[in-house]
Amino acid sequence: MTVNHSSVLSVEYFEAYFKLVLASREPLAGNAKRYIEKNFFKDKECYYGEQTRRNFVSAFNKIKDKR
Repeated sequence: MTVNHSSVLSVEYFEAYFKLVLASREPLAGNAKRYIEKNFFKDKECYYGEQTRRNFVSAFNKIKDKR
């Protein structure tokens, strides 16, 4: 998937991403978060900007609270 550095990715985008990772790779939310941080964000918190990072954290908190 190609991601444009100039766009802000939504909370909904990351919720869907978390669900995909949880279903296919990492059954625990914390492990899925680390996987996404490493592989999507390249271990750089604001690789895609601060708002995208905040949306990622919001999505993580939603997913974590549901489990």
